[in-house]
Amino acid sequence: MSFRVDNADERLMSYLPKEEKRKAILDATLRLAVAHGFAGITARKVAAEMGTATGTIHHHFSSLDNLKQEAVHYAVQSAHEYDLQAIEGLSPYDALCRLLLPSNIPDREFDTRIWLSAADEMWRNEGLKQEFCQGMTSYTDSIESLIEQGCSQGLFKPILPPRQCAWKLSGTAFSLSSYTYLDDPSLDLPAVDAIILKDLQVTLGIA
Repeated sequence: MSFRVDNADERLMSYLPKEEKRKAILDATLRLAVAHGFAGITARKVAAEMGTATGTIHHHFSSLDNLKQEAVHYAVQSAHEYDLQAIEGLSPYDALCRLLLPSNIPDREFDTRIWLSAADEMWRNEGLKQEFCQGMTSYTDSIESLIEQGCSQGLFKPILPPRQCAWKLSGTAFSLSSYTYLDDPSLDLPAVDAIILKDLQVTLGIA
């Protein structure tokens, strides 16, 4: 998934509808989160990223913490919508593979940096923490629902209750996806995909 948009200059921003202006600010905030982390974001940096005045940022968001919180909410919603489209019409197993395998994330580094930075910043921003936790819970809800569908169709015989399987699989996928950036040749992307696939099969009792 991708949250990138073309930078909007101040003249263009003045003609955009309110919601489009907010979206442009959130896109700029996410670009900065990838480059510098959420902790390094300031209203001045967001304004500079967009080529506009800081007053534009303050007009649409009550505080810097509020902006960061809304940026994570926007990222979560965008990711959820993307996931729903990506798995539409797929079998439970294929849908799980689509959601869990790192190689299926179109812009993996961008996505990973956002989530790792959000995970770090949430201990300093309670509102952002709530959005991050809600995002992780919503993602796990989707995994659990697919596992339950597979069970009802006789495809899966999980070794744990579906909810626990969902957390186990999502935790493995998130962790190993971030480990690929350690440059260990034994953990390149194909190897991580293979590990997650094996874990998926064992966890769900797939022969």
